[in-house]
Amino acid sequence: MSRPGSGVVMGRRRFLSLGALGAGALGLGAMGTIAGCSSTAASPTPTTDLDYILPTDPEVAAAESARAWNGTTAAFALAAGFSTVDLGGRLVNTWTYGGAAVAPELRLKSGDRVNVSVQNGLDAETTLHWHGIRVRNDMDGAAPTTQAPIGAGSSFEYNFIATDPGTYWYHSHSGLQADRGLFGAMIVEDPNDITGADADAVLVLDDWLDGLGTTPDSVLMALNPAISGGHGGGATTPAEHSEADMSVAQQLVSGGHGSSEPLGGMTQHIAYPLHLINGRPPNDPAVVTAAPGSTLRLRIINAAAETPYRFAVAGHEMTIVATDGYDVEPTPADTIIVGMAQRYDVLVTVKSGTWPVVAKVEGRDGYASTVLRSTDALALANPDVGGNLSELAGRLVTESELRPTESARLETKSPDRDYRIELIQAGDRYVWGMAGADAGKLVMKQGERVRITMKNASTMWHPMHTHGHTFAVPDYGGLRRDTVNVLPGTELAIEFDADNPGEWMFHCHNAYHFEAGMTANLRYVR
Repeated sequence: MSRPGSGVVMGRRRFLSLGALGAGALGLGAMGTIAGCSSTAASPTPTTDLDYILPTDPEVAAAESARAWNGTTAAFALAAGFSTVDLGGRLVNTWTYGGAAVAPELRLKSGDRVNVSVQNGLDAETTLHWHGIRVRNDMDGAAPTTQAPIGAGSSFEYNFIATDPGTYWYHSHSGLQADRGLFGAMIVEDPNDITGADADAVLVLDDWLDGLGTTPDSVLMALNPAISGGHGGGATTPAEHSEADMSVAQQLVSGGHGSSEPLGGMTQHIAYPLHLINGRPPNDPAVVTAAPGSTLRLRIINAAAETPYRFAVAGHEMTIVATDGYDVEPTPADTIIVGMAQRYDVLVTVKSGTWPVVAKVEGRDGYASTVLRSTDALALANPDVGGNLSELAGRLVTESELRPTESARLETKSPDRDYRIELIQAGDRYVWGMAGADAGKLVMKQGERVRITMKNASTMWHPMHTHGHTFAVPDYGGLRRDTVNVLPGTELAIEFDADNPGEWMFHCHNAYHFEAGMTANLRYVR
């Protein structure tokens, strides 16, 4: 990334020049600066006179000291390493925290100080990002923006106060490592929870291809050979991809793209061979048990790299009570669509019996599933109905229909900064970016209200995520999120208060779009 004084946001794949994209691919003279790709087009307004706040500056420490600590420390240890995991009888070699296809669940209470020691046993650099948590800037885990990567054989200690209750998750923020097994749930319990839930269960949804004949880096190379190499976190050079790996990768990216009306068209580029809930495939589910008649809170986390899921519970109506950690007005639904990195908390009143729980790939074949079993039901064979659950075709509630509770609303005020960016693709090449005069100069001062309007000029939807901040979506009645789906051909604005100083990433949470350039930085100035 560019450092203070450059005035241009460079992409993680900095070697992707406009020459590599092909002359005229983007109409760059009209588009202006592209965040995510280097450019010879007109630069934004010079920012060399701005005094940026860096992750190591005292303002970051001051913001952390102002957070209310409850006096308790929640300590955890994670070790990234190579593992062989059993995926329903398939033994695959991958990268994990702790030896399973999903990392350990970290559970704590709001106001706890979080202390996590990360040991890197990989042969590549890594980092760990706390998705949705308003951490201090130097603990955000997004190299090279907020920290130096954790080198192979090295360790790093994350230390921050988690003030916001809700359903969150953590994942590697280096290359495509999170499309292996380097992710897990992080639950910040609310001592003042008013949902009335008797119990809760976490369901981590994931798409899986690593070790099934190919790797995430081979798939990225199949999407665009020019992007391979040049970045840490396990990225490889073309010579390191075997012919067999590349053959499978090419099949996965040539298997059709699917289509979804709720997502505005094409859903994804990769036909994932396997989908998991809590690290387990449909033929080997991790059964959820609860007492009949009890109110069960399901915390649904989409940890997938590239797959949106349509989620439902057989025989049960859901009541949506939270999105991305913030309460919403209780809303009944039969099914919901969960974009990558998004979280939904839903309540179900558990019925007696054994019930399939399904996350179907939105717009194409494929599904993940598990089972909800009441404690009075016999432990018979687990039902697997595939992706044919009737509730999946029932009452769909989209995020645009949800409304925040009064306590979750952001105060209404006029923005101090009003930016516009375009979400673009480089012609028909697998290169994505943020364009427009504002894309490289998203700056703010402490205490300001910031609005960013995103115009999706591409033909694909994008789950857009801000680090360090939760935003309101004015068009959705002020719904609070940290990741929102921007549909093709539409504009969507987000607003947030600049209350967490430093330098923060702002990017698409389709992992492959991110790697291919759809990222910018939000930067505080004095």
